This record gives sequence, C-alpha cells and structure tokens, in this order.
Amino acid sequence: MGKIKLYKFVIILSCLLISSLFLGNFVNAAPQKIVIQTPPVPAALPLLRMESLGELDNFIDLDVKVSSDHQRAISLISKNEIDFMITGANVGAKIYNKGIDVKLVNVNTWAIDYLLTNGFKAEQWSDLEGKTLSLPLKGGPLDFLARYLLKANQVDPEEVKLIYRPLPNGAKYFMIGEVDSIILPEPLVSKTLTQNSNSYLSFDIQKEWAKLNQGDERVPFVGLFVGENFMKEYPGLTDIIAGKFIEGVNYYNNNPKEAVSDASKYFNIPKPIMEQAWNRVNLNIYPESESKELINNYFNHILDIYPEMIGGNLPDEEFYY
Repeated sequence: MGKIKLYKFVIILSCLLISSLFLGNFVNAAPQKIVIQTPPVPAALPLLRMESLGELDNFIDLDVKVSSDHQRAISLISKNEIDFMITGANVGAKIYNKGIDVKLVNVNTWAIDYLLTNGFKAEQWSDLEGKTLSLPLKGGPLDFLARYLLKANQVDPEEVKLIYRPLPNGAKYFMIGEVDSIILPEPLVSKTLTQNSNSYLSFDIQKEWAKLNQGDERVPFVGLFVGENFMKEYPGLTDIIAGKFIEGVNYYNNNPKEAVSDASKYFNIPKPIMEQAWNRVNLNIYPESESKELINNYFNHILDIYPEMIGGNLPDEEFYY
C-alpha cells in the first residue's frame, strides 16, 4: 500500500474508533457482509485472523470462505457474489485481460516451490533428462517455471518426461515411487520429505530463479484481488481490508509460532510439518513500485513461454489497486 493509501487507511480507522456519529453513517453506507474466498494457503492466514478477531464486527459481517476451487472464485467475483479473493497473480492478470473487473490489491506470497527427487539428488538440471517430472497443471505456474529453468540450463523440456497430476495427488504418486521428481510448494514439500525417506530436496526453485534474475529470489505467485464494483462502491472498506491484511502479514512474520499454530489448525497440518514449512514460506508485502517491477519481470518471462497464462499481454495500469 502506498503512503497516501496507508495514510487514508489510518484516518478512516481512527474515525471509526472515535466517532460514533461517523460510525453510524458508515454503517448505513456499508454492505452487511464482505465475502472473501481463499484457498488453504499461507495468504489465507491474515484473512482468517481478521475474521476470528472480529475487529470489524460492529459494522460488517466478514465471511472468509476457504476453498481450493479457483474457478468457482473467478465465477463468483465476476458476478459480484464475492468481494475479494486470493488466487495466483497470473490468474488474476488473465481474467483481467479477459474482461473480468478485478484489481490486484497486493502480491503477498512469493514462490515457495522446490524440486524433490526420488532415490537420487539432482546436482544439475540435466540430471532430469530421461526421467519423469510431475507437475500439477499443464500451462500453469509450476509448468512454466519447470520449462523456463530447464531451457535456461540448456535442457530441452522434451528430453524430460513431464507428467501432469493435480496437487496433492502428484505428491502421493511421488511418495510411492511412481515418479522420479516433482516440483511442489510448501507445506507439501515438508510433508513429502517427512513421509518419504527416499526423497531429496534437490533444487530451491527461488534460488534457481535468482541465478537468472539479478540475484532476486522473489517470484510473485499469489495475490489478493478485489472486485472493481466493490472497490468503487466501498473505497474506504477496501482500504481497511487492505490495511488489516498488511497488519496480519506483519503479525505472523513477527510471531512465527502463532503462524505455525494457526496454519496447523486451519489447514489440518501437523505442527512439526508446518514448523518446517514456515521456514521456507515468504509471506510478505513489498513497496508498490518494487512489486510492480517484480510482477512485470515475471509476466514478461511468461509471455515468452505461455502467453495465455496471463491472457496474452501485460495488464495495464488499471489492473493495480
């Protein structure tokens, strides 16, 4: 959030707390409910914390729905049946370019993906030639990263046997030894390493990305989006949700034990696994200009391999909140 928007957020929140007259007027102008859909990922934690603390209960009903169904979220936000959603940065860009009115409020999760290998440790990307590599979706972000990194390391992706299985099914097949390698996000990485003693963490995808991108490991993967109609009708509330989300991110980064405890509770993941996973999670919000530069770099690389991943072209400035 820029300085102006942060200042506006502070002013609005202060007024809500100290002025009962203003609060009454605000209630009348506010929706009865704000609905947010999010998959069970680290970025959900600030939203779930916001809901559980009930800090907005005096004037709105905040309803956070946890679901892995991104397509349903897209359908609902296009019909104004939900107000915010957490989804892939590229997914948001794609639907924006296809005419669905959404705004990117922030990118909050920076790729947390790793290449695991079964029964051997890959020292270089060419070690995957002739072997099977499991990916969750053809034309998806992990498929893009795999092809991008293989090509950059002089390996023809056609020389690797790419297999597409949705998460977490791909992880299950990997754990029983049916595939040689897999790219997974956290916390599936920690879960798989814990349950399969024959697996190795061969490559940190972020470090591999950094080798090709001026040493910067941040890959903008997951964002918070708002429906444009909601944003225009309730700009003050949009600022408040954006500001409270930042508060939640900062809280969990400053209190990792609480992050582990809440993630374990909400996502039904054993605490020891979540403790390992959290050490490899980059849940952060960076300055707007910095984020835009990272997003454009990522999207430009996508355009070279899978342009349809972002709807065929870079989104314009109106894409950004």
